[in-house]
Amino acid sequence: MLATLLVLLAAALVALALTPLVRTFARQRGWMDEPDGRRKRHAAPVPRIGGVAVYAAFVLASGLLLIPELLGRLPESGLFSAWAALAVAGAAVLLVGLVDDVRGVSPWGKLIVQTLAALYLYHSGFRIGQVSNPFGAATLDLGWLSLPLTVAWFVGMSNAFNLIDGLDGLAAGIGLFSTTTLFIAAVVNERWEIVLLSAALAGALLGFLRYNFNPASIFLGDSGSLFVGLALAAFAIRGSMKSSAAIAVSAPLLALAVPLVDAGIAVLRRLISGKRVFEADGDHIHHRLLRLGFTPRRAVITLYAIAALFGAASLLTMTERSQVVGVVVIASSIVTWIGIQQLGYGEFGELQRRFLSGLHQERQALGNNVYVKALANSFAEAEHPEALWRALTQAAESLGFDSVELRPGSAIPRTRLNFVAWRSAALPAVTTAVWSIPLNVEGEAWGTLVFTRDLCVPVSFDGAYLLEAVSRGFAPCLATLCDQEEPVQVATKVATSSPLA
Repeated sequence: MLATLLVLLAAALVALALTPLVRTFARQRGWMDEPDGRRKRHAAPVPRIGGVAVYAAFVLASGLLLIPELLGRLPESGLFSAWAALAVAGAAVLLVGLVDDVRGVSPWGKLIVQTLAALYLYHSGFRIGQVSNPFGAATLDLGWLSLPLTVAWFVGMSNAFNLIDGLDGLAAGIGLFSTTTLFIAAVVNERWEIVLLSAALAGALLGFLRYNFNPASIFLGDSGSLFVGLALAAFAIRGSMKSSAAIAVSAPLLALAVPLVDAGIAVLRRLISGKRVFEADGDHIHHRLLRLGFTPRRAVITLYAIAALFGAASLLTMTERSQVVGVVVIASSIVTWIGIQQLGYGEFGELQRRFLSGLHQERQALGNNVYVKALANSFAEAEHPEALWRALTQAAESLGFDSVELRPGSAIPRTRLNFVAWRSAALPAVTTAVWSIPLNVEGEAWGTLVFTRDLCVPVSFDGAYLLEAVSRGFAPCLATLCDQEEPVQVATKVATSSPLA
């Protein structure tokens, strides 16, 4: 624990000393983040390569511990291999982020470098090989899925922190809370190399926040956010499992919930609205809080509190009691969904409406389809034209039609049937859709059934079933009943007092 405290203080002091130097260096070369009044709401240009100071503080402070470990003064913990892997992979994403901060890099260029860094970490032992069941003792061996899932985790987390870096101190502060949570998890699981590395990152972020919190004099930039996201993803993989056990999925997901939820919302709403996934916009969670009337500082502090609560929930899931884990996961999911709704995203409101409407329509369509498929039997049971017509009009009313008219064909003797149309109690005042179904029996035209319905009312049944019921049920029965010797007349069913013209 003494080594942990020393590396924490060393990283904080290095960050405190290096950040002003990096800030001055960026100002001299004009590497500034210009405000645009939309996504970038700072009042004046601000240097944007603060990630260099964070990375340097992390590598230097944690690297100091390699000396006593190599001399045998520290217990063997695998610190050197973990430190070297993170230093190399972190340098790769830091450099591509730095170039993006200064000159700009295409999204695909950054993605390629992130993928290569993730592959390097995978082959260095940072991999998701097994996933534990949070509600039991069983584990799932991922097999060949281990590689793509691990790479997706690293790339996703790195970009999630990049997306959330939109207000003074937001990404660095959220990173600090997440690092603290993963530090505690590593202590519980006795992953001492992650304990020391996470302490170094926490110290680096703490020292950097002195200059990054509102009003910020330097930004983390893509160089810093990409590196912090990658490092936290690595801590979550190794620190959330014991030496020979699988990763407990719920713990790292909750520990990193704020950036993950923000990134997930951004991707989903861009897909729903038809925008490019990599297209930057000003509609992240922190932007929504500002529109709700939060000041920038209050919005950041609110997200800090949320990150702390999710971190505490993450630690609760590390208990051996599956009931506690289940309650925490379900409660966290419900709270997250309620919070998203309060932010007022129109895309998700429409998606929820469509989903609920779709469930209702599917349930209604299932019942209606069963009903329509049974119509042929109802038609066959009619003993006279009046009963046949009644079965048809009842079906039309049940299926949401506004009117139905049987227009006789040449095969129907005019002296045997007098046809009048049926209509519902209130015809709509809007444009109607017209369905016409010809009645042909053994090559003879017995007429046409004409249905009308409101265009605004969705069709909650399969039209093919109605066509089959009319063609194979109603038409043959009509032909049979019309061949009776004595003339009959179909009774009119008009739900309104006035006849249909």
